[in-house]
Amino acid sequence: MKILFQGDSITDGNRYKDKASRWDKNHQIGHSWAYIVTGALTCRHPGRYACVNRGVSGNTVRDLAARWREDTLDENPDILLLLVGVNDCSAIAAGNMTAEEYGTVCRELLQTTREVSPAIRFLLLEPFLIVDDPKRMEILRELRRTVRTIAEEAGAVFIPLQDDFERFAARDGTALWLWDGVHPTEAGHYYIAEKVLAAGSHLFGTEEEL
Repeated sequence: MKILFQGDSITDGNRYKDKASRWDKNHQIGHSWAYIVTGALTCRHPGRYACVNRGVSGNTVRDLAARWREDTLDENPDILLLLVGVNDCSAIAAGNMTAEEYGTVCRELLQTTREVSPAIRFLLLEPFLIVDDPKRMEILRELRRTVRTIAEEAGAVFIPLQDDFERFAARDGTALWLWDGVHPTEAGHYYIAEKVLAAGSHLFGTEEEL
């Protein structure tokens, strides 16, 4: 079973990106929540999963669309996990794109992927952000609603994250979970990974362990 992680810096995890370095298994998966999910699955079920990370720091849905053929379709995954939106919030706030475009492109990416791989399963992670910027936070609320709706339309697993991060931040301080209000700390990445493993257990075939 091939699992593909796709998105921006939150998924990227400072992984090695050039093809010549993909032999280096210490770094090809990065050091994000994708690393933790990969470690858990491959430890519990040796040989069952091939996990690939193609997240790229700074990406918006436009950037994903530009590289979707090579970095998603050509990988031919059985399961696709997608987390994107925080950079889109900034782009929308700056007037460089719209929330409607974000939704349109997300839908097109999933539709194109399903046309190529009809049996593929999707897990869509909710974008999250905790910053003192009312405009970006309002945009985030709209994108969160969009991702939830797209998940329902596509029959995808939706993984909510924002409300819990806000609750954790109120209790412990934002920096313990999202060190700059955007990027997770080790605790934040571990939390995301646990949510993914639990929500996707029926897709991964790991219900008995989780």
